Amino acid sequence: MMLHAIARPDLIFHIEKSFYVEGEQKWRLWRNQTNEVQQHFVHQAEQILQAIQENSPAVEFSLPEKVVLCDPLTNSYREEAVPSRYRHQSLHRGVIQRNSSTFSKVLQRLSDLQNSSHLSLSLSANILRYWIARLWLNQLPEGEPYADNRERVVESSESTPLSQADRYYPQWMLIDSSKQPLFSSPAEAEARIHSMEETLQSLLSMMAIDPEIVEEEAFRSRYTALMAQWIAQGRAYTEYLTHSIVTEIRRRQSHHTLNRGLRIRLPYFDDQLLEIQFLDIEVVPPGRIAFEECFLIQAIQQVRQRLSEDNRLSPSTREHILGELEIIETSFTDCAPYLPMGAMSPYYHWVSMPTPQKDTEPSSNT
Repeated sequence: MMLHAIARPDLIFHIEKSFYVEGEQKWRLWRNQTNEVQQHFVHQAEQILQAIQENSPAVEFSLPEKVVLCDPLTNSYREEAVPSRYRHQSLHRGVIQRNSSTFSKVLQRLSDLQNSSHLSLSLSANILRYWIARLWLNQLPEGEPYADNRERVVESSESTPLSQADRYYPQWMLIDSSKQPLFSSPAEAEARIHSMEETLQSLLSMMAIDPEIVEEEAFRSRYTALMAQWIAQGRAYTEYLTHSIVTEIRRRQSHHTLNRGLRIRLPYFDDQLLEIQFLDIEVVPPGRIAFEECFLIQAIQQVRQRLSEDNRLSPSTREHILGELEIIETSFTDCAPYLPMGAMSPYYHWVSMPTPQKDTEPSSNT
């Protein structure tokens, strides 16, 4: 069977097999299409996928003249013409819609076609959605299996499906098991992060195109491996940045350049949003206030208290942030007690003044 030349024959065979896994009915529907119709669907799916990936302002695709479908009443196969007015599909993002993505426009059009009362349109949209998702999936790397002596990106103590990941992506690793960076510059680290985010977004987009893809092992293995690596590496990377913040504070402290205020933007990985966020910590307000390490300690304590009352974060993200705060706090444990002058000091109630002892008169010997 010849299909579109751009798709490799082995890839076509692999994807056709997954058709059968999803159900004999869908498999027969696909196999009963003529060679010409099959070539047409694969070619159109490739064009649509390319437009999605390039976020093209215009997308055009066509449907075949006829398809073979299964009559739901008689359960028999018959050929049915696709209505001529629907064969050519054209999508354009107007001036008002310029902020919308090509993906959202394509998804909406395919959903409209699939919900059509014309069975030929519904079948055509169903086949297109299937092929777009599988062609997209096969463009993504599979990852590499773990060696026996290699530490996994997610600790086995975490009882989550992600802890079962048996593959990883070495090209996107940021921090090794010794907590040492695997990148040579911040730009390289950002590039790896961007690649992981793009790949994860692609997997989520495939789920929207064809939700049934989540049942396939090829999808699950990629999704589980990437999610596990992104969460673990995101946490390790922000902890590495936290150590860099401590180093920078120490450097500026030695040069006496912290006396006009200090605010920390603490990076952390939010495992619900699946992205790096920042927590603003004001240590010393702007002004001519001499920096003391105890200012930093109390600021950390105040943030820790706020986190305990914040229900927007997941428990694992909160624990991750608390760990970063501990990194900063334990780096300044040698600060000398600071005795403020004046009751208006923010530390007046934190460091209490010593209680003077009354002089006792010695008893006289009589």
